[in-house]
Amino acid sequence: MTTTIKLSPVALALFACSAAMAEQSNEQNIETISVLGSKVSNRTATESTSPIDILDTDQLNKGGFTELGQSLQSIAPSFNFSRTQVSDGSDLFRPATLRGLQPDQTLVLINGKRRHTQAIFGLSGTVGAGAAGTDMNSIPMMALKNVEILRDGAAARYGSDAIAGVINLSLNDSTGVTTGFVQAGSTGEGDGDTYSLGLNRGFDLGTQGGFINVSVEYRDADGTNRAERDTGGSSTIAPGSLSDEVRWRQGNSESEFMSVFYNAALPVGDKELYSFAGFSNRTALGNGFYRDFNRAERNIPQVYPDGFLPRIDNEAEDLSFAIGLKGDINPDWAFDVSSVYGENQYDYSSSNTINASYAAEYLANNPNASAQDIASNAGPRGGYSGGFRFDQWTTNLDISGIIDIDGGEPIYLSVGAEYRKENYQIVPGEVASYACGLSNSNRSFPSVIDAEIFADCGFQAYQGLRPDAANKAERSSHALYVEAETLLSEDWLVSAALRYEDVSDSNDDTIWKLATRYELSEDLAVRAAASTGFRAPSLQQSGYTAFTTTLGGDGSLATSYTATAGSPFPAALGVDGLKLESSDNYNLGLAWDVSSDLSVTLDFYQIKIYDRINLGSFIGVNSDELDAFPAANTALTATGAVQGNFFSNSLDSTTRGVDFIASYSTAVASGELDITFAANKNKTEIDKVNAPEGIPEGIVLDQQRRSFLTHGQPRERATLTFDYQQDDWNALLRFNYFGKTEVSYFAGGHIVLPDFLSPTNSWQQTSVVESAVLVDVNMGYQLTDNINLSAGIDNLFDETPDELGDDEVLNFITNGAMRYPLRALPYGFDGMTYYAKVSFSF
Repeated sequence: MTTTIKLSPVALALFACSAAMAEQSNEQNIETISVLGSKVSNRTATESTSPIDILDTDQLNKGGFTELGQSLQSIAPSFNFSRTQVSDGSDLFRPATLRGLQPDQTLVLINGKRRHTQAIFGLSGTVGAGAAGTDMNSIPMMALKNVEILRDGAAARYGSDAIAGVINLSLNDSTGVTTGFVQAGSTGEGDGDTYSLGLNRGFDLGTQGGFINVSVEYRDADGTNRAERDTGGSSTIAPGSLSDEVRWRQGNSESEFMSVFYNAALPVGDKELYSFAGFSNRTALGNGFYRDFNRAERNIPQVYPDGFLPRIDNEAEDLSFAIGLKGDINPDWAFDVSSVYGENQYDYSSSNTINASYAAEYLANNPNASAQDIASNAGPRGGYSGGFRFDQWTTNLDISGIIDIDGGEPIYLSVGAEYRKENYQIVPGEVASYACGLSNSNRSFPSVIDAEIFADCGFQAYQGLRPDAANKAERSSHALYVEAETLLSEDWLVSAALRYEDVSDSNDDTIWKLATRYELSEDLAVRAAASTGFRAPSLQQSGYTAFTTTLGGDGSLATSYTATAGSPFPAALGVDGLKLESSDNYNLGLAWDVSSDLSVTLDFYQIKIYDRINLGSFIGVNSDELDAFPAANTALTATGAVQGNFFSNSLDSTTRGVDFIASYSTAVASGELDITFAANKNKTEIDKVNAPEGIPEGIVLDQQRRSFLTHGQPRERATLTFDYQQDDWNALLRFNYFGKTEVSYFAGGHIVLPDFLSPTNSWQQTSVVESAVLVDVNMGYQLTDNINLSAGIDNLFDETPDELGDDEVLNFITNGAMRYPLRALPYGFDGMTYYAKVSFSF
């Protein structure tokens, strides 16, 4: 296969001198910098041109959280990790976001190298819908040394996805010591028992500084359930009466996690060969809505006489491997060449379910069949429903060094190139997971309960992926980049970056960044940055296609179709494919060391994003919307579907916000007290909807999706932490504030019901999670030189979202089973949790 590389004039000019940020030190004023731009001892990097949080593992582990995403959310208010329930893959992955944007608009690195994204994305009705971000929970905290969060656009340095910022995870590189922990916890309601353990050991390789550090982590968690008894009825209980037991589920899934990571380096002459890799496997048992015993289209009472709760078995497997060589070219210049491979596999299997059309077809062909015969011919009770695959291979060459200027400050220059290859695949499920009857015909069959109602096709809760939705896609990109930094005066630091990148399936772009920091005094500095950026549509977006079969009221089969980008249906509407999202990013802030004990940073930002990618609403065959587009109507009809939708670059948006962080340290009663207050306030507005001419705006951006983009994440977040250490004792008290969220999904604005069905004669139009403050406490004691004991309570006062009222649609459609909202929950609904932990080091 021959690859043709297209270079713009700018890229040709950069070819001889493009690429990475200088990581050298200047004996005058420029310090050695971290991967993201600064290396200081403070929590927040006050000496950088952009806002950076540096969080060590001690901070991450002082909260009892076993998931990396949860731990980051508790201490970094610009980072959100929303909870979603009953939305397929959400039982394993959660959207990790910065500054209220999408998961795929934040770039994640490991040891400064690009991390691959997950194979799936959340569908409509979730935070981060349609965006395949990085699965933060696939990375064990045991393997980490620290986490750096760059809260600024950095696409000019790192390329696609770095619109909101960058998160770099630095792996542990210690040697000669074995560390580990055993932790157990539960919830205040007595469920959700969680057991986890981790082990880390570093070994010296040779006598010249080589090492290998290995981490192993395991976690097993029981599920939680906050659902209540329902009124759906059963074979022995009349509908409208409370069930004998809780049959629905609303809570965390039963899950298991295991991982192995290593980080290594070995001197080779005067160079260093380095490598790191990781493997993780996670499973979770999720669920759908309970299927009532008398739902004719969904249940087979000969199999499930009282109805059933369909379960979804989720499994995610993640693998990554990196190898590189770095060293000095001469006393002033160094190189770093690396190659990183990563893959993510996500599979769905269904259990405790049924394909109602199997028994329906059997009864249609055998009208005198007995109940036992119907049950015997009702098909499997579960099976494989399909899966997704994604892999990414990234190769970088970076050269960095110093250019001396006669009579002036040196210029720190870095240049480099990147090549990236990606593959994506959709794997179909077994026939029973999607078929219409055993014969898998193009017709429907009357249900076994009511001949006037027709049976659903495919497994309940997660209808399998059909073979006609199976797809493979691939693409490549190449980039050249240059970055320079220097002091214009003793107090004035400036940096500039320029990047050219060409993505094979979505065009090319040249972007830039300018940043500066000026010291008004020894203790007070202002900083500012302006940049352009881009995000290439992910293969998960451009290569995604889906067919779903539902039933019309007359028993006809209705197929819904999500079109692949650039296929005939969207192309006939003028959407030939997905193009790059572009952005303008501005940051203005100050860093003030008020005293040796107190530091403050304040940063204002604005992020304008053009041509944001979104999955639109369905358009029906022969609908009014397609009257002016006969070719589109013909293309949609040819798929056999009655309605279709597609991804498009459908909107422009502006996000404005402010970050504030204050850190204070003081001596108290022979101990050391650290106080940190961190807050974020942001607001996203839709500036423009980019609908094809003649198509209503609501088709490409409906009200439900709009509500998640603008109000699905808290607009205000804050943490206040008191961390006290005295001799062998330490104590932590943390207040976590979450602002309100409000979305249309599972409310009157999403599911239209007659008002007379509401006890108040009116349904709530939105689903609201009110603002809340969660309080966490932790106590630790250094029992011996080698053993530390700690215990704590998260959400001490058992804060949960407001319970659903009688006038809320979700309460009505679940027969009173659901206690809390299902979507856009920034802190979940488990309430108080407690834990005890034994850590050791020897």
